[in-house]
Amino acid sequence: MIQQLEKAISKLSELSESEQEEIAQIIITTIESKKQSANGWDRSKEMAGSISDTTLLSESSLAKDWLTEEEDKAWQNL
Repeated sequence: MIQQLEKAISKLSELSESEQEEIAQIIITTIESKKQSANGWDRSKEMAGSISDTTLLSESSLAKDWLTEEEDKAWQNL
């Protein structure tokens, strides 16, 4: 990995200053995008965990209202 990085840096040094700046901006943008994606995934997993907990905790309360003959009749045509 280090050898690959050294080769890339060597090739970059052969480019003009403006080309180096463009590549640097692309690298920074890519890194920032990856960080945001990773953080978004972590937040999604946290939200999914809290939703699952809430669902499990509310199930018995909702069952009292939903698990009735009246509800079954109301939903049977769907």
